[in-house]
Amino acid sequence: MVAVVGVVVWVSRPEPASCGTTPTVGENLTTARIPVAISSSGLAARHSAPPPDPDLPGVARYYAFRQGVACSFPDLPSDGFYVGMSTQEYGTADLCGAYLDVHGPRGDVRVLIADRCPGCAPGQLDLSTAAFAQIAEQSDGVAQVGYTVVRDPDPAPELFYEVKSDSSAQWLAILVSGSGNPIQRVAIRPTTGGGWQELNRGMDNYWTISDAGPGPFSARVVDVYGHQVEVSGISLEPGQRYTGARLYSVEPVTAPSTAVAPTTAAPTTTRAKKTSGRAAVCHS
Repeated sequence: MVAVVGVVVWVSRPEPASCGTTPTVGENLTTARIPVAISSSGLAARHSAPPPDPDLPGVARYYAFRQGVACSFPDLPSDGFYVGMSTQEYGTADLCGAYLDVHGPRGDVRVLIADRCPGCAPGQLDLSTAAFAQIAEQSDGVAQVGYTVVRDPDPAPELFYEVKSDSSAQWLAILVSGSGNPIQRVAIRPTTGGGWQELNRGMDNYWTISDAGPGPFSARVVDVYGHQVEVSGISLEPGQRYTGARLYSVEPVTAPSTAVAPTTAAPTTTRAKKTSGRAAVCHS
């Protein structure tokens, strides 16, 4: 995490150099204020997390964003909307790629969870400068906010991945981005077939496995809500590749039709019919 702009100091417990205590397997992060059922292993405690609170109280400050975020996302625009979470909420990169809706005294902003704030306590958000300017006066340096994790942000982003440069048949590391929701698990198998092998997630948000073989591979990506997609043709060649796939789909909201009753002595009332809502489509 980079240096903070302004003279704002969090009053919180110091966190150890080992990145703090993360929740144990099966423990959800309600106690850490982010109600998404995830664990220090990167696996969800259950497929469907409960609906998040509409507005969790918090405090936001801002920092000078730069490349090299804890979630390892590459090529982020310097003027984008990002947030760093406390170590307890960050876990083992559990929330990387998800979004928060942050509500402040000046307005609202949607931010990508891309970084970790070692000096923050749960509920303290480190926003990029551009994001903070959307919800408060920059001269204030700190603002009282409400925030919530967004489920199935619209539009659904395109899934892409990056194979780490030192990957080999003996050790494979892959970064999965564009999930929209927190990722629950990643598994691979040879494209020719075979059993799925689960990957382990590190603090840098890379998923790794030993002795995977020479490839090519198919990968199965599953988020904490049970959405899943399978991507094929993954080789050991390093670099970033877009898949054309999305973990979920969002149905467009149909505007309600309007019917006007005829102006007669015996008017007939026609009720407007409305179709709305969002549906998640699971890919297999």
